[in-house]
Amino acid sequence: MSALLICLAIFIWHLTWNMALNKVRGLKWVSLEQIIVSSLTSIIIKIIAGWSIYPAMILVLFVTIAYFINMIHFRYFGNIVAAFQVKQFLFVKGTAKTNGSMLFQAAGRLVRWSDIYYLITFSEVIIAFIVTNGEKASPSILWWTLNVVLAMVILITIRQMNRLSNGSMPIHTFGMFVSYYFTWIMDRRRSLEQAQIQEDFQKEYASNGIVNEDRLIEDSWFGKYKGMNVILIQLESFQQFLLHYKVEGQEVTPFMNRLARENIAFTDIFSQFSRGHTSDAELASLHSLYAMQNDVVNYKHYDKKFYGLPKILRKHGYESMAYHGYKGDFYNRRTMMNTHGFERFFSEEDYLLQDKASSWLSDFSFFEQSVEKIKKMKKPFFSFMISLTSHFPFKLEERLWGLKLSKDLPEFLSLYYQSVNYTDRALQFFYESLKQEGLMENTVFAFYGDHEGVSPEHLASLYDELGIQQSNMLKSTNRMRMAQVPFIIATDNDVAIESPDLNIVGSTLDVGPTLLHLLGLPKISYGMGTSLFTADKDRIIPLVQFPNGSFATTHTLLYASDSGEYVNSTIFDRDKETIVLPVSGENKKAYEFSKQQISRSAYLISNDKLVIEEKADDVETAIVVSAQFSTNIEQILSLVNDDSIVLPIPLALDQGHMNVAINDLSGISKLEEYYRVQRKKNIRFFSILDLDANDKPIYFEDKFYIDVLRKKGHKIELVNPITLPAYLQSLPDHVLVVAVAKDDAAHQFTESFLETMSKYGINKLNRTKYRHSYVNLIYKNKGFMSLYEKTSEHSIDHHWEKNSILNGVSLPVDVKLRSQGALSGNKAELFVNQVPCCSNERGLNFAVIDMRKGNVIEQFVADTFSTTYIDNGMYRAIKEIPIPGVIL
Repeated sequence: MSALLICLAIFIWHLTWNMALNKVRGLKWVSLEQIIVSSLTSIIIKIIAGWSIYPAMILVLFVTIAYFINMIHFRYFGNIVAAFQVKQFLFVKGTAKTNGSMLFQAAGRLVRWSDIYYLITFSEVIIAFIVTNGEKASPSILWWTLNVVLAMVILITIRQMNRLSNGSMPIHTFGMFVSYYFTWIMDRRRSLEQAQIQEDFQKEYASNGIVNEDRLIEDSWFGKYKGMNVILIQLESFQQFLLHYKVEGQEVTPFMNRLARENIAFTDIFSQFSRGHTSDAELASLHSLYAMQNDVVNYKHYDKKFYGLPKILRKHGYESMAYHGYKGDFYNRRTMMNTHGFERFFSEEDYLLQDKASSWLSDFSFFEQSVEKIKKMKKPFFSFMISLTSHFPFKLEERLWGLKLSKDLPEFLSLYYQSVNYTDRALQFFYESLKQEGLMENTVFAFYGDHEGVSPEHLASLYDELGIQQSNMLKSTNRMRMAQVPFIIATDNDVAIESPDLNIVGSTLDVGPTLLHLLGLPKISYGMGTSLFTADKDRIIPLVQFPNGSFATTHTLLYASDSGEYVNSTIFDRDKETIVLPVSGENKKAYEFSKQQISRSAYLISNDKLVIEEKADDVETAIVVSAQFSTNIEQILSLVNDDSIVLPIPLALDQGHMNVAINDLSGISKLEEYYRVQRKKNIRFFSILDLDANDKPIYFEDKFYIDVLRKKGHKIELVNPITLPAYLQSLPDHVLVVAVAKDDAAHQFTESFLETMSKYGINKLNRTKYRHSYVNLIYKNKGFMSLYEKTSEHSIDHHWEKNSILNGVSLPVDVKLRSQGALSGNKAELFVNQVPCCSNERGLNFAVIDMRKGNVIEQFVADTFSTTYIDNGMYRAIKEIPIPGVIL
């Protein structure tokens, strides 16, 4: 009897995980096939436990971890971990450790209290093993049970024979592990189909070349905004339903609603993305090309020639720059933005991280600092901007919420609404700041959503909120309905002209062509989209984020089957809001057209056929340097010899190159070689660097490499270190320097060093103040004068309101600070105008405030426990033979 109870515990544990994955996928809770697979699993594991409980326990632990990882992965990416990622995790050197760290960081934000239930079911199985100590079940009971389950498997196989034979079996039917087999089958089938299509395109290209026969149509809108500046903003996770939508009586996006009412707002635009998510949306809008279903263009095709929106505008006198508040090497953007044709790309490394939201640079701060950068551009200019705060998992800090929502609203939707509302307010701040600076004059201000924000797990709740009918038949096409994103074009110019058709069906592939049409400029020669002002009402919109062949028209949505068989497609009549049968006719022609268009786009990209010969020179002259890196890495490259190794990107993003897009070592080796050839330096990726065999100096800027390299026997030094006195001396006049200590900032303050630092306003910090708290407000103007200085064994907390007088000097900002040495809490905090401006690192944390403008212009750290130099973010790792420098 105890053996049957153990089987029951295993069955519940395994079936619970299947139900959990079904939930995040937005599927029905469980299938008969999954019940049978769980039954079979319970019997197999019980048989193993009868031999020894230890391998059974290890197997249960392994399966639990696999399910948990996939659940977290699906919550974030919308799909389970791909097989090639599993292979890398297990077999590629260094990947397991780094990915494990990244996984736990992600899990910290995506795990939920309800997940404890899965831990409970796991614990019950382990306890059952220990209590029974592997007690064997009666052979006759196991024999009969196993035969019953096998008989059910046979019956299910017979029932599903038609689907199994024609490849139309939904991959999730039998559960997660069996889904990998069905995925492999589908991938093989698609690969063979793609190979044939590619061969056909090759023959077509050899005989005719790749020709886009669409001609410019000069309607009344063509050239209406000729010569105007362009600011194009890609909004993170913004969906069309948000516009004019109210939650508990409050508009979610009031500013966008106003712009939509007063300007051009297209209402039937679909997103376009695949594995590259946000980076795919950039490809769609800038080049009018479809994402690749098996590759991420940013990682695999950064070396191709493109001639899209940025380069066309540059050829016609525009200065083109791109802006994003996240790390420049994420999605290989620093290189890809140059490939797109931008003259410069500003990323997180080019911004002051003085204000964060959802753990990243806030959209408010991003837009505020970007205004200063845009002011320096020559006109006409093209600024392409990518927002960030409204990114999944929408963990916006409560202090930043702008909506008053009740707890009756599903938590996920509530957090999503708060995040997009914050970005809406940030966008309004940006728009008004541009107007104040006169930058909205003669400027097109356009924005669109990159992709959906509500994950499959929470779609049912959203459908309830929106009053959308739900059923198993409507599940796939309902997802397509949620794939719509806003596209709004605004100006301050009054244009008295007939309004365009705002309900025309389109996608983000039409963003670039539409803007070029308004500017009266040539279209993108290889573009798959078209101007929405001249688009055919009966056009077909292939949708690459859904199974191949899926499309949208004004009247129809078709969700293709994973099997690749048209007859298994789901077709939704948008006018009647009903499902229709997939019979042969216009819908089948549109289905074939969609597959052909997406394949053609992939062929042009992968075979570098985007630019015809006569435009090759234009492309080359538009590129100054094909591989660009952060400011610190660029400085390192200018200093090192050709043999020294340079790690150009952060550790986490190094692994991102491996996991997000590259499914073998040849791909990342190709990118590494591309960097080396372009820059003629020994640029390497940490993930494929053999540290044990290496004896060359390693240069980098990401601090996360420090511990890894130290464990491998390397010493870490600062490169071209600058002393704290020299750095303070280099600061401009009429600034306020605020210093806040953490841990121990006094160790390096010997008598001689204190004598030096007294000239810079630091008088009370010395070695007798070991592990003390310390703060100092220093006014620099032709010299250094301390306005307030204090050390203490206890926490130091102070708040000076704006216009407070300190030592005869009026503070132009609100300053709130806290210093806790190691004796009193070990923490450093600094807020300027309620914005955090402190790195909270050991030693002295500094912020520099412009006394005229009242804003923070710089932040830096000096770890005065171990050195008298500031941390300039450039490091060198050496093995065995030290190189003169500053040892950290």
